[in-house]
Amino acid sequence: MKKYISSIILVLVVCLSLVGTTLGESNIVDSMDFQDKGVSLSLSEAIDEIMKDSPTIKKAQFDLEQAEVDYDKYRSALRKARKSVNTDKKDTASYLQSVSLLELTGEYGLDNAKRNYEATVEKLKADIEEAYYRLLQAQQLEEINKVNVEITKDLHEKTKKKFELGLIAKQEVINSELSLIKAENDYKSAQNTVKNAKMLLNVKLGNDIMTELELKDELKYREFKLDSIADAISKALANRNEIKAAEFGYELAKLNFKITEKKYTGNTYAYKEQKVKSEKAEKDFKDAKKNIEMEVRMNYLDVLQKQEEIKAGEKSVELAEEALRLSQLSYDVGMSVLTDVQKAQTALLQAKLGLSKAILDYNLAVLKFEDSIGVGRTSMSSGAGTQGM
Repeated sequence: MKKYISSIILVLVVCLSLVGTTLGESNIVDSMDFQDKGVSLSLSEAIDEIMKDSPTIKKAQFDLEQAEVDYDKYRSALRKARKSVNTDKKDTASYLQSVSLLELTGEYGLDNAKRNYEATVEKLKADIEEAYYRLLQAQQLEEINKVNVEITKDLHEKTKKKFELGLIAKQEVINSELSLIKAENDYKSAQNTVKNAKMLLNVKLGNDIMTELELKDELKYREFKLDSIADAISKALANRNEIKAAEFGYELAKLNFKITEKKYTGNTYAYKEQKVKSEKAEKDFKDAKKNIEMEVRMNYLDVLQKQEEIKAGEKSVELAEEALRLSQLSYDVGMSVLTDVQKAQTALLQAKLGLSKAILDYNLAVLKFEDSIGVGRTSMSSGAGTQGM
């Protein structure tokens, strides 16, 4: 009897395991085709979507709320500190260490949390914007390669007819067929690139990987009015998180050195050590400003360069289209050979691909420039040392 019951239990365990496995795998799409009617998204809607449910945003929000709690504690501690020292003598070591140091670190803590939250938002937005733009470009490249297949097919048909009429050698037909095979392979590769870009955007949005996406926006050149370079740098120096952190580090080091001066003479190790720390913090602050200025200038140049590349790309496409048209006409009347048309066709394809990349690069460069004059995308630690000597 016991053996019989054990057998039944074993069968039930196996069955439940199979059911569990089946349920666990029920959501896996056994296809590389995207599912359902699709989610229609503009770029702004995609950003709104990620802001609602992002764990990263929630963590940054929690850190900000904690900083607000800590700020209230700091205000309470500051009131107690002011009662414990002589507030008429603000230049004493006791006041500097008990009150001034607390004021500096307490105010910075909340301000830093606010900027970190903004930087986290900007970084997430930048990730979504880049993924969205890259999918748009992948779709554009797919369409460019599709048109190239159609042109190649048309040329192949013309070549076969010419061969049937005895106007060209068999080798030209073979060459045109090889070109068609390559064009079709390039088109399939472009389709796979779209799938990869779509899956990546789905992951970033928190969707199922094989969710169909329909993008409302287009990848196109949008004119961006640049500030004067001086204005852009001024905004960056006033806004960037890295500058604020370096400035706090410098002010903290200066205050600690001031406290040390009250306690130790110039020939002591403690004095010399704190003086070096203060000098280093000052250099770090100056270097931070130089680095941010250089970054803004480089991003500024990058946007200008990408604008020129788009203008050159548009002209290249225009000229390549005309060159292909003339080459096809010449080939039709027997005044040129197949390779002339193929060269013109390749030139047009490369021009279109180049223009598409230039537009993508330009849009990404604009985003990068805009971020570089705001708070930036980098969160800064608030764990700087706060102890006076």
